[in-house]
Amino acid sequence: MSTAIGGALAMGLTMKQVLAKLNGLAVAGKPIAVSSEARCAPYLHSTVVGWVDGPPSSNVAFVMSGADGESWRRWTISKVGPWRYEIGCFPTPYHNAKDPLSPGVPPTASRR
Repeated sequence: MSTAIGGALAMGLTMKQVLAKLNGLAVAGKPIAVSSEARCAPYLHSTVVGWVDGPPSSNVAFVMSGADGESWRRWTISKVGPWRYEIGCFPTPYHNAKDPLSPGVPPTASRR
C-alpha cells in the first residue's frame, strides 16, 4: 500500500490536490479512503516540497514538507484503520529552506 501512496505523491502539488489524488486511489483493486484533520484546513494550499517514509514502528506512512511562502509545515499521511488514511498537519511553521524535512516530530505520531 505504501508503494501506491508514495507513487501518487509529487512535488508541487497542493495538499488539497494530494488529498483528492489519494482519496479513492485503488490499491489491490480496492479504493482507500483518505481524509484530513480539521486543523489542516487553513493550510491545504501548501505545496509539497519533499517527503520521506514514516518510521517503521509508527502508523505514519509518510512525512511530508509543505511550503507556504517562506515557511514550511510538517505533514503526515497516517494509517487510521483498514483501507483508511488521514493527512495531518502540525500548524506551527518552521523556516528551514536548506532542509525542509527537518527538524521535528511528525504531528500525528504521538496520538496513540
